[in-house]
Amino acid sequence: MEGSAHDASPHVDTTLTFSSAKETVPLPYVWSYGMGAESTAAIHRMLTHPDVRPATVARDFANLVIVIAQTGDEWSTTGELVEQHMLPLLRKHNVRLVEVARNGPTKKDGITVLQDTRQPRHLHLDGVFKLSDENRATGTLPQLGGVRKCSQKAKGAPLDMWRANEFGDRQYFHAIGFNRDEYTRIKRDKAYSMGGRRIPTYPIHEWRWTRQDCIAYLKRELNVDWEWPKSCCRQCPFAGCNTAGWPEQLARFIALPNEAVQHVIDEYACLALNPRSGLFGPGKSLITRLQRDHATEVITLAAQRMRAMPWAVYRVRRYFSAPASAIRSLERVLVADRLLVQAALEEISDLVGVKLVKNAEITGAPVRQGDRDTHRRLWLRKRTDGAYPAMEEFYVTAPAEAVDKALDSFDTTWTDNTDKLLSYMERRTDAAIAVVRQAISRGANNTAS
Repeated sequence: MEGSAHDASPHVDTTLTFSSAKETVPLPYVWSYGMGAESTAAIHRMLTHPDVRPATVARDFANLVIVIAQTGDEWSTTGELVEQHMLPLLRKHNVRLVEVARNGPTKKDGITVLQDTRQPRHLHLDGVFKLSDENRATGTLPQLGGVRKCSQKAKGAPLDMWRANEFGDRQYFHAIGFNRDEYTRIKRDKAYSMGGRRIPTYPIHEWRWTRQDCIAYLKRELNVDWEWPKSCCRQCPFAGCNTAGWPEQLARFIALPNEAVQHVIDEYACLALNPRSGLFGPGKSLITRLQRDHATEVITLAAQRMRAMPWAVYRVRRYFSAPASAIRSLERVLVADRLLVQAALEEISDLVGVKLVKNAEITGAPVRQGDRDTHRRLWLRKRTDGAYPAMEEFYVTAPAEAVDKALDSFDTTWTDNTDKLLSYMERRTDAAIAVVRQAISRGANNTAS
């Protein structure tokens, strides 16, 4: 066990108040509600068991604010449970609920307050700008490891912005549902003070409750025989990356195929643009797991939808300055229906004189039991592992979800490092693409006439 309750969340001065000439009121007490078992259990216990309510929360809960950041990709069943079991409790105690969502991919896009009420009846799970909207446009997926940038963007940033707008320079308590075993996350979170305005507190950790304690509490208090599910986005790699978490996520993909299908398509497109980008790591794709575990309905539905979608021939270039440090250029060179796009890549391959490669090993994937690269690629340059700087360039077909994107400096960097052979192959490929485009244009004109 790491740390202690005292180390993680020292007792705060419960006399902290906001004073004015007319009145003295307690500081705002803000709960970041993720809708999972831990925060649900903690909020439920605070509202129904006065003996454990923090002294910094007013007896009538007037200073308590429950804030939810909607990513737009939460499973509908989670929202239904919150509406059924938690919103009535908030209405009963007249607790203020605020829902927020970001308006776009950057902070300057701002946020939308979806609702701000003491009598909530419904949630707005769709949000405004979905996390998956951003991933789809860039042809990427949330990644394992690191600092969970996806969560920071879709949850942390909107919540921070709302609190800054709401409280300005005023101090407030900020409660987060980290459990007994999450001292490392608490230690990192405590360093974020927002200029001294934010006073973090971790009730569940102070109670020494584990996640299982929270689940057991909810089963007992709600008088149910099922476990409160993990709150997560449908495309969350953390929710199914281990043996313990995958069965719950798999059950959702099976039970809710219409909600899950777009994320299967997204991973297929993402793998086309980067074979190392399986949702659970290189060679560890969501699609393979679903096939292995017989989630046939969502796989079939994804295949049906992809057949009807516009497709593109993508040109993908990456320049690696160091391991795991790359800049990328993504370009759609042709957009049409699936069969035409796939035939176009075949023709470009023939004209260039380079065979398409399929079922190759994936760099960085496990040698055994790992996926192979099922996408057909026209490789102009493969990078050499361990040698930097390095370059790779290929053409591939995929659903036309991702948009053209590159840093302003990319072309200069690429040109400065392109050797004569690669330059020759690029000119040859450009000429082949021009021929194929002309053939397609003539065919379209002949059909129209």
